[in-house]
Amino acid sequence: MANSLIPGPPLHLRLARFLLGLLSAVLLIALVLVLLPLITQYFKHASSYWWIEAVEAFDSRIIRWIKSVVPTNFKGHELARWFLVGGILIGRIWVDNLRRKVLIAIYRRAMQRDFEALKSAAPAGADERVLAPVKEKMKEMDARSAKSRAELLKVMAEAKRQLESMGRDLAFLSIDVVDSTKMKLGEDKTFIEHDFHQYKSLVDGKLRSNGSLKAAWTPDGVMACFPTIDAALKAAKDVISSLDAFNARVKMIKSNFNVRCGVNAGHVYYDEQTPMEEMSDRVIDIAGHMQKYALPGTIACAKQIIEPVQQRGGFNDAGKVVDGYEVYQWTPASARQDDRAVS
Repeated sequence: MANSLIPGPPLHLRLARFLLGLLSAVLLIALVLVLLPLITQYFKHASSYWWIEAVEAFDSRIIRWIKSVVPTNFKGHELARWFLVGGILIGRIWVDNLRRKVLIAIYRRAMQRDFEALKSAAPAGADERVLAPVKEKMKEMDARSAKSRAELLKVMAEAKRQLESMGRDLAFLSIDVVDSTKMKLGEDKTFIEHDFHQYKSLVDGKLRSNGSLKAAWTPDGVMACFPTIDAALKAAKDVISSLDAFNARVKMIKSNFNVRCGVNAGHVYYDEQTPMEEMSDRVIDIAGHMQKYALPGTIACAKQIIEPVQQRGGFNDAGKVVDGYEVYQWTPASARQDDRAVS
């Protein structure tokens, strides 16, 4: 939970904690020095030590000042020193109470920071199911009670364990139709609706046949989640390879359908109840970015996710870097043959 949305204790709280701790220590030392003359009188020649002599001289001045300010003799008993002791004790109690309040404020902020870190790591929709008990315990927590703090830490640890158990290694495939807006210009609306409906059915079929866990469509694009990188790549290849027949036999508008594909994989928090469109993770974002930089009719992905896959044929260095990753690109065999024929 290091990557918190809330920074550490603000400077004024840290400074207050330090200064109040220092003042508490100074008052404790002052209390010892005030009581020191009551002890040194029992030691022979104690005043011959320079530092004891200095303390006693300062003590005498303080006692005289107290006597000049308030009456200190009560029925023959001189209470000036005990007034001073009482004043120091009251001051130290006040300082310690104030310091405790500052420490509680710092502790509450630390707990809020840890909670926000948990919340930012949680998948969409896990807030109520996993984090609700933490929210409730934070409301009930008495920061002055060690038992209450321990109970909150226990609940937070359980929430973190549950969130970590929701993590899975998954692959994401982003597919988008190239120049879909231009394809629709001047075309009959009925043909457009027919073609894009058929295209969506084609893609959905390829996603399902390759084990897609869930998918979310934009008007002409889709982001799909797969259990393995191989499954995501196979789905992308199937879509690209099926477009020749689709363009020849199914579509009715003049322009051919062509797609760009981007694939990425990584460890993400996964909840079956969360729709694909509500999932949020940098792994998913990079898949979308790979798609945007892919050439028409190709699949783009990071070099490191290609290395462990079973079938790496057709992938070559694209000479691009996206989000800090070297891009490798898959091109269909037919397109590679056409390129060789042209060259």
